[in-house]
Amino acid sequence: MGFEELTPPLPGQRADVSVHTLVPGAATGGPDDPPIHEPGSRETAVVLAGVIDLFIDGQRHELAGGDSVTFDADLPHHFENNGSDEARFIAVVAAGLRRG
Repeated sequence: MGFEELTPPLPGQRADVSVHTLVPGAATGGPDDPPIHEPGSRETAVVLAGVIDLFIDGQRHELAGGDSVTFDADLPHHFENNGSDEARFIAVVAAGLRRG
């Protein structure tokens, strides 16, 4: 798995942009990993190439090149590449944006 941080670590920064590359069989985490984002965070993922599965709060969502999704990032989630080709996606995590 490859991971590239696109935003510099700045004091008070409320959003983070990264690029992830998943080889076949790779994942960004496990189904039982705790959430790594602060409460109220939102994440948007944009698939650049390949096909990935997003598992969020116990549900699977298949995403292909050009697809995007936004979800509550403080819920348990991870991405998997269950295909035979490399997959790449951009993730944007914004802190504290969810409204009750």
